[in-house]
Amino acid sequence: MKKGFWIVVQDIIKKADVVLEVLDARMVELTRNRKLEEYIKKIGRKQILIINKSDIVSKSVIKKIKKDYSKLDYILMSAKNLKSVNEFIKLIKSKINKENIKVAVIGYPNTGKSTLINRLSKKGRAGTSSESGFTRGLQLITGKGNLTLFDTPGVVPYGDRDETRLGLMSGISPSKLKDPDLVAYKLIEIFRKNNPAALEKEYDIDPKLDSDEILCEIGKKKNMLLKKGIVDEKRAAVQLLIDWHKGKIKI
Repeated sequence: MKKGFWIVVQDIIKKADVVLEVLDARMVELTRNRKLEEYIKKIGRKQILIINKSDIVSKSVIKKIKKDYSKLDYILMSAKNLKSVNEFIKLIKSKINKENIKVAVIGYPNTGKSTLINRLSKKGRAGTSSESGFTRGLQLITGKGNLTLFDTPGVVPYGDRDETRLGLMSGISPSKLKDPDLVAYKLIEIFRKNNPAALEKEYDIDPKLDSDEILCEIGKKKNMLLKKGIVDEKRAAVQLLIDWHKGKIKI
């Protein structure tokens, strides 16, 4: 995270009454920002974990989230399919005994911050894009229910800029990865451990194969071939990661 971003985010948190940290339900811990959480706690601000994208994870993952985070203040939801905005606002207000509440919304790129803000704002002023890192600079937005929303740029701390982490959590577009195949191998390992049936169902492959063999099989079935029938593993990796980012395959 650039120093300028850190200064801006600290200032926003100081001004806010409550901080919503938007996380990806597929990889909750991977998208938590411990440094920011420590700062929020240090200055005594209220924090709510917004575990977003619940619509693209399996029932077993949802069950695990509810168990793992039962002692924390969190909301499991899908900003894209949020049915009752008023109920969500009431829930925020139940945490803060104030009529006019200043809300800071923080999180990694592509966790769904802008989509959530659009649902909470009066005029839907936060731009959204499937391209990572779309939000540019701070936006101050008038929200529904007397909320004032602080939208921050996607926050990536210095220690978390490894390509595998960013590639898995949609923090960088698959086509921009230096080694998409290495990120894809890691993703395949995660699926083999947690939901191998998803790979078999989507790509009609044997999930018991090694990660590199699975990627090759995906490339063959997608006809992603180089000369002499050699599989273009990088193209196959990019496609697998795109499917993952779009929720086509679920953990």
